[in-house]
Amino acid sequence: MFLSIAVAASMMLVLTTACSDGGKKELAALVRELAGDDATIDSDDWRKIADFMDANKAHMKEFYKDGRLDEESVKEYVRKLFSKGKDWKNITFWGKADKKFLTVKFYLERSGSMVSYDSPQTTGEFKKAIVKMLNSLPSDNNDNIIFVVNDAVYDYPKSYKEFITDNNIFKTTEGIGDPKYTDFGVILDSILNKNESNELSILASDMIYSTRELATVNKQKVLNEAEGVANAIFKEKARHKSMLIVKMSGSFAGAYYPYNSPSKGTEYNGMRPYYLIIVGDNDDIARLTNDPQYAAFSKFDELEGFEHKYLFDASYAYKPFYTIMLRGRESRGEFRPTKGQTERITSIEDVRADRNSDDLQIEVAVNLGSMLIEKDYLTNPKNYLVRSDDPAEIKSIRAIGADDRNSNNKKYLYKATHIITLKMNAMKQDQEVSIRLLNRMPGWIAESSSEDDTNLAASDFSTTTFGLKYLLQGIYDSYRKLSDGEPYYFDLKLKMKR
Repeated sequence: MFLSIAVAASMMLVLTTACSDGGKKELAALVRELAGDDATIDSDDWRKIADFMDANKAHMKEFYKDGRLDEESVKEYVRKLFSKGKDWKNITFWGKADKKFLTVKFYLERSGSMVSYDSPQTTGEFKKAIVKMLNSLPSDNNDNIIFVVNDAVYDYPKSYKEFITDNNIFKTTEGIGDPKYTDFGVILDSILNKNESNELSILASDMIYSTRELATVNKQKVLNEAEGVANAIFKEKARHKSMLIVKMSGSFAGAYYPYNSPSKGTEYNGMRPYYLIIVGDNDDIARLTNDPQYAAFSKFDELEGFEHKYLFDASYAYKPFYTIMLRGRESRGEFRPTKGQTERITSIEDVRADRNSDDLQIEVAVNLGSMLIEKDYLTNPKNYLVRSDDPAEIKSIRAIGADDRNSNNKKYLYKATHIITLKMNAMKQDQEVSIRLLNRMPGWIAESSSEDDTNLAASDFSTTTFGLKYLLQGIYDSYRKLSDGEPYYFDLKLKMKR
């Protein structure tokens, strides 16, 4: 009797394990079919995966939490499936099953000085830029929402479509809130804490921090307070949220309110900077430059008045394609690829220095295209950190030319945009070389910042913003604290053996 029960139990265990293994094999085959060619999981793909898992739920328990499919567990499974050998691919997720497009929450700052960006006397760059940006979003706009912000966050009184076609957005929003000051604590808290998965929060603002008592508070105290407020708000969300700041320039005609005069403006006619802030989950921000549906929206540098952009990120969201070139025009030395590499080469052996120069120059092809990072920053070797056992440095970073696509390298370069030339005087031991693109606050932020905006005739008044670097430093510090050492955008790893 007991033997029969034991045998039955053993057979049931074998059968259950077989069913489970069979289900996992079918799941792996399905994921490879969906993501194998384009390296993406879009909303339709996600729905197919979720339906399969629901139909085989008894054998997929590790992907469920409290009876619901756990998004992060599924993403991690897919990434691991494509993480090794010939299957290697950097998988991008473009949305969950229930939403095809990102919902947009657009926040328009309506402070006293902001009104003058769209007065009748201006040439209209401000309105033109934000309308072009919002019109480029690939959605039917039904889910998108407009807010008006100053001393608090308020609902826009009309629809999203009416906002796009409104000839005088500041006239329509007249009387909403207190335009004498901008509570960035409330605003930043709203765009972060009310930003959900599959959403973008976009703020149009002059980014001038102010309080109700600004006229009577010491200037340095105001600047330090701005830094502290931004840091306190972002430190809890920085791990999961990315933030893009875009510096714009537009004509300004009307009253400008200096930091010590929040109630009494001074007439100014000329150019002034303003900013677009885009916040979203790390995957959602990465989606902007990887999903073709968002290609037009992500081209911020084509908006009228664009000057600069900078991405705050602590997730290392960018995992660009890269490969060692077999032989390039700047290559020096000898090596051969380690066996088993097909789509790209990241491991080499029998590495020898060049007989004539007695050093090594290895060219690494990399895709620096789909990133919300300025081109000048991407191609400056000073923004990279090379880690290796033997001294190594980046000699140059250049765009791929027609002569680079020779018979040796053509098959590896179809995904790459640039070539990084790595130089080593000698390689004395086997090692892993790391090439990191560091995430540093760019110089334009300090250059765009002023600590006194009372002199409207100053030579830099048309290009600077009161206290900008303090506000952004507080945000940057929140991201920096999450990093192991200096923050970076991506890390290319190369294995080299003698």
